[in-house]
Amino acid sequence: MSTSRDHAPKEAGRDRKLESSLSNIKLFGSPKWELEQYPIGANLASRMLFMAESKYGDIAGKIVADLGCGAGTLGIAACLYDAA
Repeated sequence: MSTSRDHAPKEAGRDRKLESSLSNIKLFGSPKWELEQYPIGANLASRMLFMAESKYGDIAGKIVADLGCGAGTLGIAACLYDAA
């Protein structure tokens, strides 16, 4: 019988690779808070997408929209997780 723990090392490695890839995205130098430009760093974005995909299966093969005002970090992360 397979458990979610059986896949933990593989998934953790994917999370680290995702974070590494996202760390290359240039964030705002001076975000405009009045426009709600809240930069999401690579660590937070990778954790959010890792959780959404590994626990709920909400990314791979799904249509995902990043409707924020930022650098598109979550949208890029979703693409790296094979979003449709």
